[in-house]
Amino acid sequence: MRNSLSSDRLPAAARESLHSALRAKAEAYRREEFLRSFHRLPRSVIAAETPQAAAVVLKELERALRAERARAGHWSYDLSRHIALLVAHRAERARALRLARVAPGDARAVVKAGAPGPLFVGRRD
Repeated sequence: MRNSLSSDRLPAAARESLHSALRAKAEAYRREEFLRSFHRLPRSVIAAETPQAAAVVLKELERALRAERARAGHWSYDLSRHIALLVAHRAERARALRLARVAPGDARAVVKAGAPGPLFVGRRD
C-alpha cells in the first residue's frame, strides 16, 4: 500500500515548481527581445501602443502556444519555451488590457483575442 502522505506531496511539489518557474521567467521577461523572435510580427506592431497591435501580438502568442502544445510528447517539445510563451502571453494580455482602458472603444478586440481559455495553467488567484 502506498503512503498517502508522499503521494500528496508530489502534485504539490510539481505545482510549486511550475509556479516558481513562471515567477522566474516573468521577472526575466524582456518584451522587445522575446517578441522579435516571432518573424510574423513586424517591429512596428511590437512598438505600437494601440489595442489593435496588442491584439495582433496576443494572437501570434496564442498560435505559438498551440504549436508548442501540439509538440507535447515529441522530442522537439521544449518545456522552457512553453513556460516562456505562457509568461509572455500573461504579460501581453495585461498590457493589452491596460491599453484597452486608455482606448475603451477598442477593448472588444483585446478581450476576445486575450481570453485566458485553454491557455491558463494553475490556479486562478
